[in-house]
Amino acid sequence: MKLFDSFRSALQSLVVNKLRSALTMLGVIIGVAAVIAMVSVGNGASQSVQNTILSLGSNLVTVTPNFSTDQGLRGAGAQAQNLTLDDMRSIQDQLGTSIVAIEAEQQTGRWQVTAAGQNWNTQVTGVTENYQAVRDWPLEEGDFFSTSDLNVNAQVAVIGSTTATSLFGDGDAVGQTIQLRQAFGGGKDQRARIINFKVIGVLATKGTTFGFSRDDQIVVPITTAQHVLTGQLNRVQQIVIKAASSDTMDETTSDVNNILLQRHKISDPANADFAVTNQNDTLQALSNVTGTFTLLLGAIGGISLLVGGIGIMNIMLVSVNERTREIGIRKAVGARRGDILTQFLIEAIALTGLGGVLGILIGWSITVAVHQIPQAASVPLVITTGTVIIAVSVSVGIGVIFGIYPAMRAARLHPIQALRYE
Repeated sequence: MKLFDSFRSALQSLVVNKLRSALTMLGVIIGVAAVIAMVSVGNGASQSVQNTILSLGSNLVTVTPNFSTDQGLRGAGAQAQNLTLDDMRSIQDQLGTSIVAIEAEQQTGRWQVTAAGQNWNTQVTGVTENYQAVRDWPLEEGDFFSTSDLNVNAQVAVIGSTTATSLFGDGDAVGQTIQLRQAFGGGKDQRARIINFKVIGVLATKGTTFGFSRDDQIVVPITTAQHVLTGQLNRVQQIVIKAASSDTMDETTSDVNNILLQRHKISDPANADFAVTNQNDTLQALSNVTGTFTLLLGAIGGISLLVGGIGIMNIMLVSVNERTREIGIRKAVGARRGDILTQFLIEAIALTGLGGVLGILIGWSITVAVHQIPQAASVPLVITTGTVIIAVSVSVGIGVIFGIYPAMRAARLHPIQALRYE
């Protein structure tokens, strides 16, 4: 019997029992749809995390203060403020053109902000002039402050788009004056500091990072923050370096670590009063977490495929019993054992293959429907070619694995016993 004849005969057998074939495929359809939908959610979550990290800037190496260690004893309390602007300038001078840019930041806390009769409360951060270049953050309008603004402690500010809308609505924020207010003291002695800043620019919209809006903030020259807002002269909370590429991030991390160890006169790296991390490490750690999450979701869908495969084996065994006389007749007129085996395998593969295709379509429809939910709209649902290929391959493989025993059982039937079967 030719392969084409086996294929045609197998399909005819499936068409004759439409309802049974459809119910048999249902397990595979549900399994493949579950795999596609769940893995797409996992891939989307991974992509969303990566996009969030990269929205902070690309190829970043970050230096933060660390608890100092003395003879194996780590200090308690708040982290020491042991990073300075001089540290940043030293890194900049020594690394030179091997890095793209470097900036330092100092948090000043939340301030009450008033302007144009409006009142708002937001975070104010002191930054250096290369903040934009490091953070890959363009301006929506106006200008960013310059080195000369830092040198003279200029009271100028660049505000986020949300802050601009909250204070000025649809009006032009650039050129306007805002007042930063902060109360101190208590009871009858409570007073308020009021400091005027001129808005010279508005940052482009960035969205949220891990649930916090990056568009609701004010950045000012770090020297102004130190001298006017906090009084913490030359101190910074973090130094951020933009490496030339992702391939040079490890080298940049090592160079920064060595420079600061030398500047802080620390011989043992274990006693360092700072921590240097790079974005690749962060992305790798989060990728491992989301990868495990995706694998778990795929495994849950795989269980449905396994159940569908068992259903196919069950139905194929029933089919072999029902068609025992048919098998006997085929063998009596010359069909070989391989022909019978091929026919039943084709039936099993056809069931799982068609179920796989329908499962892909249903899984894709589920992801589209889920993406219409407002709470899930911000998370990308990623269906990759690899996921589709794996889902179809697994479904067809299940057809082979769970169909081969019924097919072999049919092929081994003795023609005389098959013809006498009632």
